[in-house]
Amino acid sequence: MSQTVMRRAAAAISVAAVVALGLGVGGGVASAAQTSATVTTTNIVATKTLLGDGVVFPGEVVTYRTEFSVNSIIDRYLNKITDVHPAGFEYVPGSAKVSAASTSAVTPSVDVANNRVSVSNSLSAWMLSKNVNRTVSLELSYKVPDNAPAGTFDSGLTFDVNTFGSTQVFNPIGVFATVEAPDTATLTGLTVPGSAAAGTAVELSATVAPVPTGGTVQFKDGGAPIGAPVNVVDGKAVLSHTFDTNGSHPITAVYSGAGRFLESTSPTLSVNVSGGSGGGTGSAGLNFGS
Repeated sequence: MSQTVMRRAAAAISVAAVVALGLGVGGGVASAAQTSATVTTTNIVATKTLLGDGVVFPGEVVTYRTEFSVNSIIDRYLNKITDVHPAGFEYVPGSAKVSAASTSAVTPSVDVANNRVSVSNSLSAWMLSKNVNRTVSLELSYKVPDNAPAGTFDSGLTFDVNTFGSTQVFNPIGVFATVEAPDTATLTGLTVPGSAAAGTAVELSATVAPVPTGGTVQFKDGGAPIGAPVNVVDGKAVLSHTFDTNGSHPITAVYSGAGRFLESTSPTLSVNVSGGSGGGTGSAGLNFGS
């Protein structure tokens, strides 16, 4: 399973704590915040949903769908629906569509400064009816900015109803997009002695760049693990190892990956082991992870 999938399957956070922080919350990343919320005004029920699991990366596209219905026999008519999106999210032209008596594309009004995209029915209002089973939904998509910071970001909703004296406002509404930092490739370098004496401890050293937040390095001799994985501290992992057999030993260092840092493997370096005393060192430059 990829690290991206694993992160998308992380446990849900407490939504109540995030709601209190408002429409845009940067900083700490919540892996699975609330992605659907239902609100009611008189007999109109509106449910806004962020499709998918709610976890996105910079440059990806997210889609919101808001569905309207009535819960009594009183018919209602929607004049205007406004989706309030997280600041910086960019409306994808042509993505807005309204499903009422039939589904049709609409030309929305895009208010970039106030993070709003609105649709109106210039001919007649959209009908909501329990009597004839009429519902209305609005779906539209946004691109997450390429430079979007990691964080959890709320959204909102407003709509106008025929004969109502004011706009119905639910902003924020408690439907969150969680932006995660993109995965970062790592480079693992290896330093070993060029030769060693059998039975005498030598130092094997690995360097991981950029410096990751955690993870381990497993040193290997010809593909077989050497000891236990070594924690990476400040980008480095060091193992003291004693070779018991003479001959050429092909050594590699495998970084496990951690958080948004991907795994990587160093080039292979050989340590020539003999019964006498050894000397000299060999080192490998950094190598993109696999």
